[in-house]
Amino acid sequence: MKFIKILIILLFLIVTVNAKGLKAPYFELKDENGKIVKLTDLKGNVTILIFWSTTCGVCKKELPEISFLQDEYANKPVKFYAVVINTDNINEIKKIKEEWEFDIPVLIGNYETVKKYRIIGTPIIYIIRKDLTVGKIFFGETSIKRLKKYINKFLGE
Repeated sequence: MKFIKILIILLFLIVTVNAKGLKAPYFELKDENGKIVKLTDLKGNVTILIFWSTTCGVCKKELPEISFLQDEYANKPVKFYAVVINTDNINEIKKIKEEWEFDIPVLIGNYETVKKYRIIGTPIIYIIRKDLTVGKIFFGETSIKRLKKYINKFLGE
């Protein structure tokens, strides 16, 4: 069992190290209002993709905190999207947004996107640079302080 845990940690480290600086995988996803959001539309913005599920306890804690962060960057070229990976039920998504008290726009994930972004659990946060390359990946619980550090770094590029 210990060997498996070490192997998983090494896998996370390898994925994180090798993904930085690579082109972000292309996506076209519907948002909760039916509008299509394409990766290419986000060029020129630092983009935060929070991959989450409706059954994720850490997501329930982090998404409201990240909502406040979104407000802080409202007048800067920063976009936030919460990519739900376990449901496409709009009513369920809107109910959870209200219950969890977050207002980050939600994109409806699909198998292709989950596979391309190597989502093996939630939450996983990708910070995409203005040039659409992967800047940083966070696995599991992440502090707002660390998110801000990298958002500010990539805003300055």
